[in-house]
Amino acid sequence: MKRTVLVLVAIAMLAAMPALAQSVVSAADREAMRGFPDKWGFSLGAFLPTFETKVRLNGETSTGTDIDFEKDLGLNKDLSAFQFTAFYRFGDHARIDLAYSPWNREHTRTIDQEIKWGDVTYDAGAQLHSTAKVQLLNIIYRYSFINNGKVTFGVNGGISAISTKFELTGEGTISGGGSASGTIAKKSDLIVPIPVIGVHFDMLLTKKLLWRAEGNYFAANISGYNGHISVVGTSIEYFVTRNIGLGAGFASDMYNIKKSGDNGGDLRVKYGFSGVTAYARLQF
Repeated sequence: MKRTVLVLVAIAMLAAMPALAQSVVSAADREAMRGFPDKWGFSLGAFLPTFETKVRLNGETSTGTDIDFEKDLGLNKDLSAFQFTAFYRFGDHARIDLAYSPWNREHTRTIDQEIKWGDVTYDAGAQLHSTAKVQLLNIIYRYSFINNGKVTFGVNGGISAISTKFELTGEGTISGGGSASGTIAKKSDLIVPIPVIGVHFDMLLTKKLLWRAEGNYFAANISGYNGHISVVGTSIEYFVTRNIGLGAGFASDMYNIKKSGDNGGDLRVKYGFSGVTAYARLQF
């Protein structure tokens, strides 16, 4: 699906070349062509993604188990959640975008294999309660070289911040520096901002009907964090009135992060989700 979005953007750019002779027009001219303003706005909607969550928490002296939270622990693979976005335009070329999405999943399952989670070992046959909480906050600055009412095209730069909490609770054994057994809860938190760069592209299909596409990517090694992120999305919006629009589309995000512990205890997270979005937008 990611490649499909990129191919569609390339084809659309070629088709839109005749419209690019005039790179920027005034806000009043853009509104006259589009049928809606673009100074500022916000949206609230639903996101129905399919998740892929693979995590490994190493102990101080041992290597943890690579855990698939959906397959191994039974977390719901499909989930719906709300998504909030907002933007503010500073001028004909520049605007800033914000997007926020939270998810919270938990499940209890009798595991059929030994799981090492940090310095805790949960034996096969143990009843294990797992929790995965994730919050995503993207703050993106968009600079449009072209913003002529028919086509918007430019580059992005900003921060994609991910906050995760993964916790396992069950009958287990702690090893290293002595040992203990019983019901043990062990969690690992991760909060990391990842810088991103990318491109955005909007095309007016007919008056009040807009197609959007965007992609962001980056890889970084910062202060004990090593990770990369890829985000693509596309949507169609129709403005039923001057200020109210309805949209639907597809989005796919992938985070691959390693956090180095001070004394071992490295955390590796491969977290991805993709699915359809539907939302209502207010724009002024």
